[in-house]
Amino acid sequence: YCYFGFFESCYQLTTAPELPATTLSEYCYSNMFYNCQKLTTAPILPATTLVTSCYYGMFSSCTALTTASRLPATTLAQGCYSSMFENCTSLVTAPDLPVTTLFTNCYRAMFQGCTALTTAPELPATTLADYCYCYIFKGCTSLNYIKLNYTGNFDSLYFPTWVTNVAASGDFYYNGTDTTRGESAIPAGWTIHTF
Repeated sequence: YCYFGFFESCYQLTTAPELPATTLSEYCYSNMFYNCQKLTTAPILPATTLVTSCYYGMFSSCTALTTASRLPATTLAQGCYSSMFENCTSLVTAPDLPVTTLFTNCYRAMFQGCTALTTAPELPATTLADYCYCYIFKGCTSLNYIKLNYTGNFDSLYFPTWVTNVAASGDFYYNGTDTTRGESAIPAGWTIHTF
């Protein structure tokens, strides 16, 4: 918890400090910039091995943030990115999410309420965990593109309400056989493509 909520609600903060740490601890950056409404650019986050809830809510409600940090981590942990960019209503570009093995709640609500986001980052993970995608794109009302490499079924433990209130039409790239529609599966009204 070393920087937990450190700059929370610093309404005039426009630039974040450098954060060069490569070894993290539980909840270390959680809510660090929560509600910093003038922060426009996120800092570089070089750590490649994450720990429980280390970035939880880190930039949540940073409504001026347009570009997210690059996220080079190759090893995730429970809740590590939960709510990281939640309600960042100016965010137009999401970071790459290259990891193929996920953990419980790791992406939970990560982009929830990002109303300017039109394209989801590619989701290459093939090994999922409970609630890993829970709420991830909920309320992303402009989102109209998702590419999902996972080929299994839309298990309610992995995808609960993950695409609630996305755009009414869009393109869904998926090589699985489960064509279930709904807020916990493939968005209704979207076109399914294979790749």
